[in-house]
Amino acid sequence: MANGRPEPVITWRHLTPTGREFEGEEEYLEILGITREQSGKYECKAANEVSSADVKQVKVTVNYPPTITESKSNEATTGRQASLKCEASAVPAPDFEWYRDDTRINSANGLEIKSTEGQSSLTVTNVTEEHYGNYTCVAANKLGVTNASLVLFRPGSVRGINGSISLAVPLWLLAASLLCLLSKC
Repeated sequence: MANGRPEPVITWRHLTPTGREFEGEEEYLEILGITREQSGKYECKAANEVSSADVKQVKVTVNYPPTITESKSNEATTGRQASLKCEASAVPAPDFEWYRDDTRINSANGLEIKSTEGQSSLTVTNVTEEHYGNYTCVAANKLGVTNASLVLFRPGSVRGINGSISLAVPLWLLAASLLCLLSKC
């Protein structure tokens, strides 16, 4: 609470490179329609022409549900180590889980899950044929849940736009097959 004679002018400033200022005669700052970009430190300055300004800082935390910011599929050679990585932005920080089909994966039997604030990785220590395929990374906090699909694929396989695996078939082979079908060879 700021008191003084003459009445001090209250100025709030978001301590960012742009440092947007908010002026008013209130000791509180009301942020309508707050977004995650508005989190951070704010400075409150009470000033009048009689004495030096009184300045205080407050930290504003904006909670929001997880958003996957990066997910990385990976090519893996049989007998080698491979990792799938998943990153998510959220406040509070998300918890991660990994799934293969509908089964939750735990760190065991050559699979290792490491999760730190905002990121998680699933490492296969010795890739076998059964490890190839689709995996799901799930990020969750008290405000929401999101997921991303990742693929552990064989060397030489071609991934589609959505990360699905397709066989690499030369265009000329497809054209020849189509001509053969049309001419009933």
